[in-house]
Amino acid sequence: MRINAKKLLCITLIAWIAIWINFIIRDMIKGKRLEEYKALITRDAQGKASYTYGERLFELLKFSAEEMPLGAEYELRGVEYSSIDFRRAVYYLYPNMCVSEADYILVLDEPGYSRDGYRIFKSLDSGRFILKRNI
Repeated sequence: MRINAKKLLCITLIAWIAIWINFIIRDMIKGKRLEEYKALITRDAQGKASYTYGERLFELLKFSAEEMPLGAEYELRGVEYSSIDFRRAVYYLYPNMCVSEADYILVLDEPGYSRDGYRIFKSLDSGRFILKRNI
């Protein structure tokens, strides 16, 4: 019995797809991620970003993107530098640049935070606000 190359390729492709479907379904059921997938499927782009970033961080980022001028330099407080949330924030706020000693400081969940030479520019609530360098 001789199997031609097209038939072998087709069988391999079907097996490969079946294995990946198995991995996805197993992850959804055993990993208890059905609710996460459902939440992401039923939301629009803003809702998905809010769910993924965390609602409080996303609201601050959206607020900051609207209030800061395009191309502004900012510093982010209240988010650990090596965390995925920090990377998401930098990505979301691009083309604004994250640098130390910036013109703007975005503060997340540090009520009462202040720094010499800065004043409150805009405030979302008592724990989330933007400081601006005094000129």
